[in-house]
Amino acid sequence: MSKAMNVLRWGLVACLCGSLAPLRSEDTGFSKEFKFRLGYTSSPKDHLRGPYTGFGLNLGYGIGAGKLGLELGYIYKTGDNYITQPDASALTAAQLPMNPAKSVEDKRNQLDGFTVRTTFSRALAGNWRWQVGLQFGGTFKHQYVGDTQSTPWDAGTGAAGWRDFYLGTPTKGGLNPTPFGGVSWKAGKDSSVEMNLVLLNYQALEYHHYSGTGSVYVNGALGPYSSTATIFPKDSLVKENRLVPHLEIAYVFHF
Repeated sequence: MSKAMNVLRWGLVACLCGSLAPLRSEDTGFSKEFKFRLGYTSSPKDHLRGPYTGFGLNLGYGIGAGKLGLELGYIYKTGDNYITQPDASALTAAQLPMNPAKSVEDKRNQLDGFTVRTTFSRALAGNWRWQVGLQFGGTFKHQYVGDTQSTPWDAGTGAAGWRDFYLGTPTKGGLNPTPFGGVSWKAGKDSSVEMNLVLLNYQALEYHHYSGTGSVYVNGALGPYSSTATIFPKDSLVKENRLVPHLEIAYVFHF
């Protein structure tokens, strides 16, 4: 993280030095671009995969000293399924212990949704420009399904036995301000290539279940189990703020 921050910091210094040079003529008026982008990190978090994809429609306006941009886009970053085990620490002395061999949670995370980018760019030299900006938006989605039971678990365990079924898909959106900066190279009249360092900002979620803490259990033929009427008041949704550096490359079509 510190290396990424240093790279971004020195990149902004270089851009500032470039902005102190004598002003050169910039395109004025409106412009339109469609962008296809691919980002990647070698150190993903929260069981998300390294790459993300995205696209956006950017509207630019030249102001002489540079160009302002406003982009409406979409980002998609998927994740892999991962397995966890519920927490048995809240079981009381009157309850049977958890059976670890038959207690499992299957989870998966995803980051996607609409985004808005604001950008300021200026010419560097020749066909090169630099740009800095902020991205807003994106939603973190956490999917989980769990099944945990006591040992033993059967019709004879009575009130000491228990079995929990639970699932959900909580989400967390918000502004998620994500800074980025980099350079672009104009490859032709209608196209250019853009490269950025992006510090992807989001809030991760993780469901934490305490086994055997259901409010009510149904006495079934096989044993006591939770139903749709059961709530788990001790369960919680753990939240973590993330800022993950990504390298991003984009193809830009000007029209």
